[in-house]
Amino acid sequence: MNLHHILFLTLTLPALGHASDPLTAPASAPAQAAPRSPASLTLDDVLARTAESNPELLALGFGQDAADGRVTQAGMGPNPTLSLSVENFGGTKLARGSDVMEVTVQASQLIERGDKAVRRVAFAERERDVTQASLALRRSDILAASANAFAKALAESTRLAFAGEQLKLTQETFASASRRLQAATASPSEVARARAALASAQAEFARAKSASSLALATLAASWGGSASEIAEIKGALRLPATPPALARFEAALTVSGNPRLGVSSAVVAGQRAALELESARGVADVTLGAGIRRLNEGPATAFVVGASIPLTFRDDNSGNIRAARAMVRAAEQSLRAAEVEQRAALVAAHAELSAAHAQATALRREALPAAEEACVSVQSAYDKGALAFIDVLDARRGLIALRRELLDAELAYASALVRAETLAGTSFAETKALFDRP
Repeated sequence: MNLHHILFLTLTLPALGHASDPLTAPASAPAQAAPRSPASLTLDDVLARTAESNPELLALGFGQDAADGRVTQAGMGPNPTLSLSVENFGGTKLARGSDVMEVTVQASQLIERGDKAVRRVAFAERERDVTQASLALRRSDILAASANAFAKALAESTRLAFAGEQLKLTQETFASASRRLQAATASPSEVARARAALASAQAEFARAKSASSLALATLAASWGGSASEIAEIKGALRLPATPPALARFEAALTVSGNPRLGVSSAVVAGQRAALELESARGVADVTLGAGIRRLNEGPATAFVVGASIPLTFRDDNSGNIRAARAMVRAAEQSLRAAEVEQRAALVAAHAELSAAHAQATALRREALPAAEEACVSVQSAYDKGALAFIDVLDARRGLIALRRELLDAELAYASALVRAETLAGTSFAETKALFDRP
């Protein structure tokens, strides 16, 4: 029986409303989650639910609100200052008493020069861009992990199906050997071997069942769910005739599309905004003031005006400007390094994808059909008494080993495809088609 004709697997996950795009949908504020009834989910559903309800993404979503608050604060100008001063009182001789006392009430306002407010807002906006890019990167990584968890759950379910099939065959074989022993056509050692094979198959089935349950629980944890929500996952791991070309992924590997490059690009823009802000801070601000002075001697009232500006011959902020300029150059180099690293990682992922596809194709087209045919022939010969039971066991072990090897190759292909699409910054279209191909 070919792996690709075994099943459209049915395992469970909770119900979900679809998000428009899991890669770009913003994380919303957490609310009290209502209990979810079990539902059948595809990979598309799983990705949408993860983007909507993953606890880490919900927490990171508040970072955007914080960044918006910092942008608003950056646009605030300096507050005016109101001062009150009393002079010439409580002295001696002519200054005794309050006859010569002077009371001054003055309001002052700092006037920013060098477009500090504009550059301060620009810097806060670039910081917000870094926050948003970091959230997009983390969302991409979490969705990639969710897609891999989906593939793992599907693979473990297939292994469970293999183990169930093997258990059924060993039960039938044990029953057959027992009947042959009663008919004096089989030896006690043959029955003992059949009993040992049955015990081994039972243990393997229990292990596969546990692994499948764990994989489903891990998948449900992608959106903060639990295994109790599991109802059904729908999909079948079917490889295409040919893997996607490397050029297809490279075309999507852009600063605007790749989340990791997006973070590096946002950091460069932020460092440039920081340099402009530090340059503006090197321009001295002016403080203007005006008020009223009350003279008790007279009495009389006079107006007071004043202006002040710091002398920058000691501190012109040149050190911070130099540091900011160096940080710009460092961020630009980091962006170029990230581009090289991402392209190299994409080439490696595609090479792994191609190798896994070639291995799976060879096993599916050549090795597996031959092993299945050999297993049927050996079983038929054994039933006729032409072969020993050990030959049946060897044939079955070989078939099971090939099926598992094929499954491992297909799982490796799916994992490499997820990594390639994550690097390219796509919405996992190829991965979704992989599990939804007729």
